[in-house]
This record gives sequence, structure tokens and C-alpha cells, in this order.
Amino acid sequence: MPIGGAISNYPQGFTYGINVRGMPLLQMQNGNVYWLDNSSVLSTPQSVAGSDGNRGTYQRPFSTLAGALGFCAQGRGDIIIVGSGHRETISNATTVALNVAGVAVIGQGAGLFRPTFILDTAATANIPVRSAAMSIQNCLFLANFADITSLFTANSASVTASIATTVMTVTVVGSGTLYPGASVMGTGILPGTIILSQTSGTTGGVGVYEVSVSQTFSSGTITTGAQDLSIDNCEFRDISSSLNFITLLTGSASANALSGLQFTRNMISSLGTTAATTAIKTVAAQDRVRIADNAGNWAVLNDTAAMLATAATSITNFEFARNSINRPNTSTTSGLAISTSGTAWTGQCYDNRIWGLDATAQIWIDTGTKLAFNQNFCPITGAADKSGLINPAAV
Repeated sequence: MPIGGAISNYPQGFTYGINVRGMPLLQMQNGNVYWLDNSSVLSTPQSVAGSDGNRGTYQRPFSTLAGALGFCAQGRGDIIIVGSGHRETISNATTVALNVAGVAVIGQGAGLFRPTFILDTAATANIPVRSAAMSIQNCLFLANFADITSLFTANSASVTASIATTVMTVTVVGSGTLYPGASVMGTGILPGTIILSQTSGTTGGVGVYEVSVSQTFSSGTITTGAQDLSIDNCEFRDISSSLNFITLLTGSASANALSGLQFTRNMISSLGTTAATTAIKTVAAQDRVRIADNAGNWAVLNDTAAMLATAATSITNFEFARNSINRPNTSTTSGLAISTSGTAWTGQCYDNRIWGLDATAQIWIDTGTKLAFNQNFCPITGAADKSGLINPAAV
């Protein structure tokens, strides 16, 4: 029973499970639960204001995302619950990084009372994504500076290394920096391997690391990345036409570093008119990418893809579904929604609704991808107050 108004965390759980009024409570992650809340409105009369010197409980929450992540463990499956009304300002590329594998950041509240992260001060302000299987849900991100290059930037590295049991020895760094929590990839590397810690050597470079999966790998090329990133039910909003995001997520140069990406149920309000804007940009081949159930409006008229640009690379096992995209492009020589010159895609695009103003011929995705298409609607010739047709045309 709670004593003196305190709320029990039941840290040992329930041996035989628990249900409330017939509803079982299922714990999807087996890690710790931490609370983050710097709102001036306290959660209970017994609560104290958020501080990174607190224990991260409901009544004694942390005050910054970086502080909360500092208590999480790689691969444990910890959860950070962010209180309604929490606000943080990010003015550089070092304030906070998504750097603990398997952590879920879950916002509470609705509308303006969702946890809010404001980027300001510099176009280079961003949140680096360094670790695998991280997720962010129900948060609001605001651009309060001109032409912010990218909200999230994915890190990767390429090295020469060997693995014996759970010890990875890096002898040469070809590019990038190694971070705890990053996926470890390469021919012969067991899927699901992540870096747990560095035990010796140059920080992020040549040295000895502990990895999560025991295996034997003779010396060869290994790459790292932030696989299985999930961004769900968030909103991304430019404050004005000149205080804006150019890109929301930028991939790294390593193939498969962003494989497993899920960008779902998000809202994009792109008001910027000073530069070309594209939500997601990748420059290397990826696998298992899902972009679904998003809605967005773009103000800029120029001929760039609204949702995804992959340059000359392809994505395999790709799903693009039920997205609503409004961009008043008056020219679509490349894809209005997706631009690519890659020709080795696999997967399907279906049930999307895409609108533009090209009076000649709408192109919402470049041809030659090898993707499958079903029930995608886009105007054939752009005009206001007109319905779209199936595009590409049914056969």
C-alpha cells in the first residue's frame, strides 16, 4: 500500500502477472522505467521539480533527455516516459544524442502539451542518432532557426576488426566514430550484434570493445550504424517560412546503417520557403524501411521530393503506405514524394494520396525502381480542387 501518498514502483514486478478489472498489464520491454519532466506543474503534491540529480521516478523525475539517457543501459530495453508539458531547447549537436540501444522515449499528453523539443541558435543544431533500436513516440519538434540542416543525423563507421567471443578488436578506422549501442554489421556478423562498451584504446577508434553476441569473426571490414530506429506519432513543425527544417532525418554513408527504419503516423508542417525540403535523405543502400500513415503539407514550390530522397541508391523490403502528401510543386522532373535513380528496389507502395500542381505531368516517384504499386492516387495534371487518379496507371 502507498505510505504517506507515495506511489510504489513495484520494482520486483509480479510473479504471476497482474490484471486490473480483467485487463492484463503486459510489459513489452524488460528494462527500467524512468520519468522525465521539467514542467512547472508537479505530477502530485508530493513530487519535486525535475532535476538530473533526481532518481528519475514519477515523483522525482529527470529534467533533460540527456540526463535520463545517462541512467539507461545498452540493450536492456529501458523506457523513458516524458511528462506532458516538458520542454527542451537544443542549440547545437552535442546537447543530446540518441545513444543507448533499445531505449523507448514515450511522450505523454496531446497537442501543445506533448513533450516539445525546440531547435534554435544554429543551422547545425541536431540530435545525433548513434545507437540501435531506439524509438521516439508522441513528441513535438519545432524549428526556431533558419534552414536547420537536419533534425536527426545518423552516425556510422567503417573499420577493420575481428571478434572473438564477445571481444571486438579494432585495428584500423576507415571512417566515422564507434559508439556504444551501435549495430555491428558485416558479412559473417550475427544479426543483432551491438557494441556494449569500449574497454581500451582511443575513444571511438582503434581499441577493444565488448559486443552483445558471442561469435568468431576473422579480421575484416565491419560497419556500424543506428539500425531499427523508430519515429512514431510525432509532429514536426516549422515556426515560420524562414524558421524551418530542411531535413528531418539524414542517413550516413554506410550501407544498412539505417536499415529497419520506421517512420510512422507522423505529421509534418513544412512552412519553409528558403530552401529545398525533404523529410528523409539517405545516401547509401538500406533494407527493411517502412514509411507509413504519415501526413504532411509542404510550402516550397521547387522540384524536390517531399518525403524521401535516396540519390542513386535503392532500398529493399520497402513499404510506403497510406501517406498523405500535399506539395504545390509546379515542376516534377523527379519524384514529388520519392526521388531516386536506384533501380534495385524491392517492396510495395500502396494507398498513398499525393497532390501537386505540375500542369504537364505529375511524377510522384521516379520510374525504374522495380517496386510494386497499388491504389496510389496523384493528379495526372495538377490543378486545385481536382481529384487524383491512380498513378502509376493501372494495367
